[in-house]
Amino acid sequence: MSDPGDIAVTQGFYLRPRYRNYLVLRPVVLTVADGRLRIVDHKERVQLDAPGPEVSARFSRFGLMHLTHGGRRFALQRQGANWSPNFTSRQVEQLKGAGMPVPGLAGGMSGGGGADGLVDALAGLAALGEAADAAASLRSGGPLRRSWPAILRALGCRVESRG
Repeated sequence: MSDPGDIAVTQGFYLRPRYRNYLVLRPVVLTVADGRLRIVDHKERVQLDAPGPEVSARFSRFGLMHLTHGGRRFALQRQGANWSPNFTSRQVEQLKGAGMPVPGLAGGMSGGGGADGLVDALAGLAALGEAADAAASLRSGGPLRRSWPAILRALGCRVESRG
């Protein structure tokens, strides 16, 4: 299982708007599967669906993960803002089904969700070396700079070192 197409990770984030109204961040689900990254928002709109090698990533010291594809930039963070909508029931089901915490729910970044999906994701990443260690920190809510770079590199994304 050393093929990047074997990586399967799902995590909830809040998407920062392109314009500077950071009081309302939209809940999205980022799914890495079959060698692709896919971001779907709370209204079931696909914001990003691209093969890993076509996506570049940068991590800021403020806890943001910036993904760029085709000139579009997606700034993702784990915490919502004052008037951010909650994750929809479908998003919550998807995250819990993947064994991942749901941001904004009680115990959201330190628990929540069943462990089965996380165990499956970790088993799939085990053959990819450091990506498995990175995935282990996803459920605990570790910094994005610690969790995601190894996963994205294993997928073939270009990851910039500093933002």
